[in-house]
Amino acid sequence: MRALLFATGFCLLTTNAWAEGADSLIRERMAKLFPGETVNEVSESPVPGLYEVLIGASVFYMTADGKYAMRGDLLDLESRQNLSEARRADARGQAFADLDDQDVITFSPASGKTRATVYAYTDVDCGYCRKLHNEVPALNKAGIAVSYLAFPRAGLKSESYEKIQAVWCSPDRLKAMTAAKAGKTVKSPPCENPVASQFQLGQSMGVGGTPALYNTQGEELGGYIPAKRLIKLMEDGKI
Repeated sequence: MRALLFATGFCLLTTNAWAEGADSLIRERMAKLFPGETVNEVSESPVPGLYEVLIGASVFYMTADGKYAMRGDLLDLESRQNLSEARRADARGQAFADLDDQDVITFSPASGKTRATVYAYTDVDCGYCRKLHNEVPALNKAGIAVSYLAFPRAGLKSESYEKIQAVWCSPDRLKAMTAAKAGKTVKSPPCENPVASQFQLGQSMGVGGTPALYNTQGEELGGYIPAKRLIKLMEDGKI
């Protein structure tokens, strides 16, 4: 019995030491592959010998020796669950929770009437972004707050960036956002703003176009969604 307990304890110690070694090795390897990026978490995946690596809202998988890596969806065929997407949603939800309220532009329902919040990556020029914005009053009336994050589709060295930066630097962001979505020119002196960091956050989440909508749990809702459908999603408990 003592021999068995000793052997079991030794195995646990060895496993823990190996896990810690794999963690360090994987972090070192990822740092070389993605310089400047932060590895948020390294954990064992459901697949033996394969580790899950979380960088922002991106999920990677790597062998313990750091020799092989893959990026893709890990599916549980028995439960029919996309394990990778579930982890990405968790990471996105945490990223939204960590946002400073002062950095997002939120169109809110009347005080005390908010029933749900939708996060929307937006560009001021895209047609469907403007279409969604026209429906914000109806969403607010139903109790849905819309929190905008900046995502200039043309990149950070573009006219699109300058336009959306002017909105974030405006003394009245709500008024400026509505004006910009109506095609009006918004003029504001440059200021310290979160546009670049929000654009990079969107990229880490896989945003490729605007609008890109998410619920507070980080679940991807899709692109443009008509107000009636969003309200139905809220009533069904999906936002």
